[in-house]
Amino acid sequence: MDLNDIPQDDSRIFRGQKKIIYATQNGHYQASTSTGWQTEEFATQQAVEALKQQTEQALQAVKNGQKSVLYYLMYKYRFDEQSLAQATGFWQWQIKRHFRPEVWETLSQKKLGKYADVFGIEMEYFKNFVSHSSLA
Repeated sequence: MDLNDIPQDDSRIFRGQKKIIYATQNGHYQASTSTGWQTEEFATQQAVEALKQQTEQALQAVKNGQKSVLYYLMYKYRFDEQSLAQATGFWQWQIKRHFRPEVWETLSQKKLGKYADVFGIEMEYFKNFVSHSSLA
């Protein structure tokens, strides 16, 4: 993309900020800024809406007793199994196992503490999730 062709559509998702885009000028790459463009804003809004739906479905699975609170928190804080494994130091298979309510209830304080640290929440949240879930 040429430096003069960088869109400046004042995207709402940037909230008045700009982002750096590399474009060419006279055959050389150069950094410039953009206030966004409509296509990017549309794609971002769709992705955010999909994440909201996944989070709501995860919350329902927890309320129905199908999954542990970990499953919901993973989506709420925008993790996937791989990134959650990297952040906690657990293997992905362990995280999948921790999604099971009967396994979650038996986790040690040390393991729960790792999850609490990653999500930036108090461990009490895990115990009182039912009362917090209406606020989610």
